Amino acid sequence: MESPDRPARMSKRSFLFGAVAGGCALQAAHWAAPAVLGRLRGTPPHQVTFAQCGEDLIVSYILSELGVDRPTYIDVGAYHPYEINNTYLFYARGCRGILVEPNVDMIPLLRRERPGDTTLNVGIGLTSATEADYYRINEPSWNTFDKDVAEHYVKSSGGEKKIVEVIKVPLVNINEVLARHHGGVCPDFVSLDVEGLELDILKSLDWSRYRPKVVCIETLVTNTRRQKLEAVEFLVGKGYVARGSTFVNTILVDGSLLT
Repeated sequence: MESPDRPARMSKRSFLFGAVAGGCALQAAHWAAPAVLGRLRGTPPHQVTFAQCGEDLIVSYILSELGVDRPTYIDVGAYHPYEINNTYLFYARGCRGILVEPNVDMIPLLRRERPGDTTLNVGIGLTSATEADYYRINEPSWNTFDKDVAEHYVKSSGGEKKIVEVIKVPLVNINEVLARHHGGVCPDFVSLDVEGLELDILKSLDWSRYRPKVVCIETLVTNTRRQKLEAVEFLVGKGYVARGSTFVNTILVDGSLLT
C-alpha cells in the first residue's frame, strides 16, 4: 500500500485526469501542498481548485449567489485532505466542517493537514448495525462498504484491482453525526463520495431536520463512462435542482432557494 502522504499513481479519483484535463485545466492546484497555499492567497479565487473537475469552484459560486460567504460542510468519503477534494478550497478560506473517512490509513494525514475540521474515522451507517464489512482495494481510494461495487472493480479492471482484505469498520448514522458534531444544524454543503452508497445515505438523512443548500454527489460509475443517476433522481424528488455537472459529479441546489 502506498504511503498516504504520497498520491497514488492512479486513483479512482484521477484515472480520468488525462481525458478531462483539457476541460479542467485548473486542476494544477490539486497537487499544491498546504505549504504552497501562501503563494496562492493572492490569486483570484476563480483560478484555484482542489476538486477533480472544478466542483469546488462551482459550489463556491452557487453558495455566493445564495449569500453564503463562509459555508459549513460535511465531506463523506473525504479520503485525502486536499488532493482532488471537494471541500479543501473552503477550508483554505477559513471555513470549517466535518470529514468522514473510514480508511484508517488516511486519518493521521487528514487530522494533521486539517486540524480545524472534525475528522471521524467511521463509515456512515444505513441500518441499526454498529459495524460493517469494509472492502480494502489495492488502490485505497477505491475502498468501499459495498461488496457488489468491490467485485465490480475487480471485474471491470480485468483483475488489476484486487480486494486485499475485508475488515470491520464502525458505523454511525449521518443524523447522529450531525447531531453530535454539528449542533444538530445542517451544513450548507454536503459532498458524497462513497463508492455506490450515495443513494442509501441520502435516504437515511432525516429530511425533516436537515436540508443542505448544495449537494455534490459522484455520478460516474467507476472504471466506466456511464452515469448512475438514482441519487440525482431522489434529490430531484426532494425539490433539488441540478445546477452543475462534470464528467464525474453532479451538483444540486435546494430549489426553494432559487425562487
